[in-house]
Amino acid sequence: MTPPFKPFLEEKMWFALFWLQPLREFWRRELGDKYFTKLQQVIPYTWLLDPTPLPQHAVIPRLEIHDWREAGQLSQKERELLLKVSGFSPLGWGSRGVSVGQDLPGAEWQRLIEEALATFESGPKIMQRFHKARIVEHPHWPHGSDEPIAMRGRVRLCPYYFVEQGKVHLRGALATIVPADKKLLHGMRDAILVPSAITTGS
Repeated sequence: MTPPFKPFLEEKMWFALFWLQPLREFWRRELGDKYFTKLQQVIPYTWLLDPTPLPQHAVIPRLEIHDWREAGQLSQKERELLLKVSGFSPLGWGSRGVSVGQDLPGAEWQRLIEEALATFESGPKIMQRFHKARIVEHPHWPHGSDEPIAMRGRVRLCPYYFVEQGKVHLRGALATIVPADKKLLHGMRDAILVPSAITTGS
């Protein structure tokens, strides 16, 4: 394959590193205030499920818990959270490695957290706040239909960047539109896949 895979781009752990307080000034300096602020608006708050014990006086930010196992005791309402595998993995595509806290029984949620902590060294996991994508309408041509019909759905955008003469350029995106009742957005059988162009001006 040309160009070769870039494993570091598969690491969802970057989202957790972006939100780490000790790295805040590093990111601000490297990205600049404008892009740092913009990324804060679009990257959901993310934690790395690191089993390293915290000092007695410390808590995990925004969850206000001292130990990750306490997250297993959160109520269903409080579990607006996702667990995701980070990096290259057989579960790293098609939402196979994603678990929605609110959709799981408490015992299963606890088991997944324990598993994530136990496999930290070989397959780290992240936790994110869950945000629903907004609803859009897009025409599609379902199998067996004589005409296109509108589908209400949620959109995932996958941008495509190209390196041209040593500079990186955004040249397009793949829009994946899934039915509105789906929580996880991926290239499922019922999805619409739409190539998107970048336009400038009116």
